[in-house]
Amino acid sequence: ASSDSILRIGSLFSGYGGLDLAVEHAFNAKTVWFSELNAPVARVLAKHWPNVTRYGDIKQVDWHTIEPVDLVCGGFPCQPFSLAGKRRGTEDDRYLWPEVVRCLDAVRPTWFLGENVPGIIKVALDQVCADLEALGYAVQPICVPACAVDAPHQRQRVWILAYAGCAGLPCGGFRSGEAQTGEVRDCGATDSREDVA
Repeated sequence: ASSDSILRIGSLFSGYGGLDLAVEHAFNAKTVWFSELNAPVARVLAKHWPNVTRYGDIKQVDWHTIEPVDLVCGGFPCQPFSLAGKRRGTEDDRYLWPEVVRCLDAVRPTWFLGENVPGIIKVALDQVCADLEALGYAVQPICVPACAVDAPHQRQRVWILAYAGCAGLPCGGFRSGEAQTGEVRDCGATDSREDVA
C-alpha cells in the first residue's frame, strides 16, 4: 500500500480472526475479506467484522473475482505436519497449501504471511518456499515461540513471510531464487506438546 493508503488484508483459514486482528493493529491495516470454512467460526467473524466479505470454502473461491489486497495471511491447516498426527504431508486430505498457492497466483498481493507448526519444516517447508519463489516472492521463514510475546508457554510456530517487491533482486535477508534447505531447523521443539495446534 502507498504511504497515504491503508494496508488491505485478505485472510485465509481465518479462524476467529486472531492473526488478522494482530496485523490490523500492528500495521494500521484493514481486513477486506475472509475465507473460512467453519460456519460457527464464520459467525464470530461476522459479528466482529460485520462489513467484511466472507467467503466459505477456499476450494470454491474464484480468486480472479475478489477484491484485491496488499497482504494475504493465514495459518493453513497443520494436521498434515503436526507431531500430534500421522504427518502424512501431501497425502493428507487436509493438505491445503496448493489452495493457498492458487489464491496467491490469482490475487498477487505484495505480501504473504503464513503460519504453521514446526513439523512443517521437515515435511513441506522447502516446497512451500519453492512455490512462493516460483510465484516471484522472496521468502523468509522464521520460528517464533509464543513466549516471545509474553505468553506463558513455548508453543513454537513457523512464520513464512513472502514479499513480491524484489523483482528478482537481492532482497535484504530474504531468500530468493531456488529453494534452499536447512535455513529453519527444528525451532527448538523437542516433543509433540509444542507442535500441537
